[in-house]
Amino acid sequence: MKQLLNLLRTNNLVPRAPLTVAKNEATGEHVFYLYDVIYDGDGWGINAMDVISALAQVGQGGTLRMRIKSPGGDVMESKAIVTAMREFMANGGKIIAQVDSLAASCASWIAMTANEIEIADGAFMMIHKATSGGWGTDNELRKVADVLTMVEKSIVDVYTATTKKTPEQIQQWMDAETWFTADEAVANGFAHRVTSRLVDAPTNLANISWNLSAYSNAPKALLEPTKPKEPELDVAAILENNQRRLRLLDINV
Repeated sequence: MKQLLNLLRTNNLVPRAPLTVAKNEATGEHVFYLYDVIYDGDGWGINAMDVISALAQVGQGGTLRMRIKSPGGDVMESKAIVTAMREFMANGGKIIAQVDSLAASCASWIAMTANEIEIADGAFMMIHKATSGGWGTDNELRKVADVLTMVEKSIVDVYTATTKKTPEQIQQWMDAETWFTADEAVANGFAHRVTSRLVDAPTNLANISWNLSAYSNAPKALLEPTKPKEPELDVAAILENNQRRLRLLDINV
């Protein structure tokens, strides 16, 4: 629970993504942006009802491309999202999960539920142990722990079914909070292919970034903001341009 609270606290000022579903007329796919913390918050965070609404807009038998840029969030809210996705697919729908930059924690679990999983070159996926919290008597806290154990087992089952890895291997990765690059995700079965499909990301969403200090092993590339690349100067062109301007002023150079 402390980890979730830290995640929410450090990211509560990140601009929220619009919860809309747009149809790509060229491909026939509907596109939904899961660019947020997964949480049933007061006016922010993406929750199960948002995803259910998106799936309803797609309609039975349609295809939804779920683009993901999320640091994770609440495991029980994610469980409800996974249930809605499974029901949609069981009724003839298709979901393509496209990890644009980050699918961490339960966001990776959501991605694993899709029919197809793509991950952008340079993106990351992360899996770790489920966390929760509670208060009350010792018996009540044991019940919370029992529920968390069952939830974690269901998460392991999803990862195992998708990756074809053993439950023991998955559990080892979860215990260690393991981060996968795009190539590593594909190599270990967490994604089907690496994609460069990012050119159509709305500019108001492309610059969203997350504070990942709540996690123990977040890659340095995600913890430190990327500095914009300095443009290369064409020195010869600059000199020629300056000389031309001086000649216009009738100055001998």
